[in-house]
Amino acid sequence: MSAPLLHQATNTTTLSSARVVASYAHTLWDAARAAGMNDAQLSAVTGRVALDDGDVSVASYLALLQAAREHSGPLFGWALGQQVKPTTYGVNGILLLACATLGDALQQVLRFESLVHDLGRSSFTPLGDAVAYAWRNDYATHAMAGTLAESVFAGIQTCAHWLVGRSLADFDMEFMHHTDKVTAARIAELSGARVRWGAAENRVVFPAYVLDWPIPQANTALLPLLQQHADALLQARHPREAGVVVQVRQCISARLGQGAVRLTDVASDLHLSSRTLQRRLLEAGVAFQTVLDRTRHELASHYLANTAMPVAEVGYLLGFQDAPAFHHAFKSWQGQGPGQFRVLAVAKPF
Repeated sequence: MSAPLLHQATNTTTLSSARVVASYAHTLWDAARAAGMNDAQLSAVTGRVALDDGDVSVASYLALLQAAREHSGPLFGWALGQQVKPTTYGVNGILLLACATLGDALQQVLRFESLVHDLGRSSFTPLGDAVAYAWRNDYATHAMAGTLAESVFAGIQTCAHWLVGRSLADFDMEFMHHTDKVTAARIAELSGARVRWGAAENRVVFPAYVLDWPIPQANTALLPLLQQHADALLQARHPREAGVVVQVRQCISARLGQGAVRLTDVASDLHLSSRTLQRRLLEAGVAFQTVLDRTRHELASHYLANTAMPVAEVGYLLGFQDAPAFHHAFKSWQGQGPGQFRVLAVAKPF
């Protein structure tokens, strides 16, 4: 149990390297074909890239999404999401099937979302007796932004149904974009939700007890092994988090709680000059302060979720001079204060 449910995934992938895993692209290809597009039309858009074994560029994915929507109509995004299955999400889909509850499965979505695509990122926020699942669309200005968001939310709903074997009721769904009245009514009917358009963010608000729904076919004994495999894939997908970056992280972790962590001290630990360490980090595409912040964020999340250590002590252990400084930093990382973060993490540890 190493990550809290309220973890908010972040996307550091540049536009030039943004990808969609082949299995996820296959689902779009198959949905477009089911909507009436033939292979010649599909290949004209993607050059058959969606049938290759490797990842697909986001540009190709969005181009195919646009062509399919223009061919089949405004409900294509929702229809696409309804066609997802465990294999759509690659190793992440297998991970979901090994989780004990829906809440545990949703945590996997956040933790390993970048293994599936670089289209956007998810987050969860407690709202009293409810929970909000939000999805940040990293292509919000694209012509297919609305269709993309609809496909993601339909996919999440479909995925949740095949995990727990029952449908969610009494919930709200909000989209940032607008659509025509006929499409809006149809999506409300298909989803069973109270749908609002032109909202501040793309999100679903549902009762918190839903997180406790059990997954009948769960094979929890496989979960640790699958997580290790997913972690390895995640490391391979982001190779910059290797070599000198890993070494710096380890040095920072060892020094936290012993005062301020300075680049000069870490360089000394690695038997390097400060200038050489800075250069190697820049070559890896990251600054020392960024590695320090990420390390503190990960450790803070772990301590808050898995220990009863007072918030002030967590901040001190991570090298902050006082509680307000820790609170400010954590809120900048997570979008909420450490106390708020711990509420659901303690009630629902992962």
